[in-house]
Amino acid sequence: MLTVVILRVKGAEDAGTYSLAYTFTNIFAAVAAFGMGNYQISDVMGRHTDGTYIAARACTSAAALVCFTVALFFTGFSRGTLVCCAALMLYRLLEGLAGVYLCVLQKFEDYKTISVSYCIKGGGTFLTFCAALYFFELPQAILAMSAAFLPVFLMFDIPRAVRRAGFTAKVVTRDIVNILFPAFVLALQSLLYFCMTFFTRYVIEKIYSTKELGYFSSITLIMLALPLLTGPALSVLIPGFSGLYAQKRYAVIRRMTFRAAVSVTAATAALCATSILWGRFALRLLFGEEILPYSFLLMPTLLASGFLLGCGVLTGILTAMRKHGSLLLAGAAAALAAILCCQALVSRFYIAGAIYSLIIAYTVQGVITLAVIIRNIKDVSAVTDNET
Repeated sequence: MLTVVILRVKGAEDAGTYSLAYTFTNIFAAVAAFGMGNYQISDVMGRHTDGTYIAARACTSAAALVCFTVALFFTGFSRGTLVCCAALMLYRLLEGLAGVYLCVLQKFEDYKTISVSYCIKGGGTFLTFCAALYFFELPQAILAMSAAFLPVFLMFDIPRAVRRAGFTAKVVTRDIVNILFPAFVLALQSLLYFCMTFFTRYVIEKIYSTKELGYFSSITLIMLALPLLTGPALSVLIPGFSGLYAQKRYAVIRRMTFRAAVSVTAATAALCATSILWGRFALRLLFGEEILPYSFLLMPTLLASGFLLGCGVLTGILTAMRKHGSLLLAGAAAALAAILCCQALVSRFYIAGAIYSLIIAYTVQGVITLAVIIRNIKDVSAVTDNET
């Protein structure tokens, strides 16, 4: 939504700058998160204390900040983009630190508090950003988001998590490595994904312009619609998959995987089919008349959204099964496919080529991930299934 507001208030140039800064900082936000979110909520046996998870996130956040600072000198970005990157990185670090406390609340199944937190932070930061963008420039608006986020994090998220009766504040220093080592593969997978999405936008900005990137980024925001809507539900299902896999209830996992695949396919097909009716109207309503020449991006964007959601579901299942090596293999293959074909596709099919490269990448990732799941829940293992 922020890109929509930027496009409306400041224009496509600033929207492109924000998109480039956002995808660039995503890389280092992945370093800060280090894949610990899914690892933490799938730790149904309580192998590590809450304090250790928090300490581990503080360490990775510091490492991410160092890597980000060094990388800025090699980007070749304009001064305005560099300033936006720095401001946005501050917000991403705060967001990452808050995430570890929300995972603690999820362990206690306190979804009401999590929902309230998301609503306050989401609404507060959005309104603050819009007001600041109207009166000031983009970097100041991004800093205003951090100013709105920080009080909620300090006075709501942290107290609600640490005051729970089951909260374990003790930090086991030697366990930090034990958390980071298995989470390292998850971190690499996230890093590969964000490098892939940044590269597609970087290619557009270099071959064409920041303005073209602004229009591209605005429409392709829709790509995140399905994954964002289903993300909270998936995070809830991961511990369930972990329990089913630990209990060797493979038939249940197969059935749930099949149902998820059917649901994703049906939702994607419905969106693509109905976009013929609502597509141009929705684009005009969100972005204005000037976006309509780029409406040809909508259909491939919706298709890519379905592929992305499908990969997210399969990745969640493998995360629950703790097949971290397979996750890394699938993510690396996807990133390599996108990087190898993106520039050629963008040169051949204009900016739509970037979406085609992502569809190819998600297809590669999905095929590899599904093959690993099938191999690990093969029929011969079903003899131990306690399905009811």
